[in-house]
Amino acid sequence: MADRQTIEFFKGVLEKTRAGRIPWKPTAEESNFIAAIGGQYVLSISAHDVSPTAELPHYALTLSDRIGNELTTVTDMDQEISAKDIQELYETARRRAIQVDEKIGGVLAVLSRL
Repeated sequence: MADRQTIEFFKGVLEKTRAGRIPWKPTAEESNFIAAIGGQYVLSISAHDVSPTAELPHYALTLSDRIGNELTTVTDMDQEISAKDIQELYETARRRAIQVDEKIGGVLAVLSRL
């Protein structure tokens, strides 16, 4: 169960991600993206299957301090967090981290020259 401050934290990360203000980056793990914020904190958003038979991935947003202490984690299993919102956060972070829009723009430019 997420407390009020954790819910506010999640909503702030979602809002700033939507606005393109969080610098999400890819990691060595394909389904995990991170962002350093404020010089002291690290955000991590990930998708994972909880079992081999899972149809849909589960999502988790983790806040850690600069030395790696996990401060809080928000998942799509938290009743106070919309599964749709955390999935949107993951997908938006993923698109920004791997520069999907820029790459699709490049493909469109190439296609226009064919």
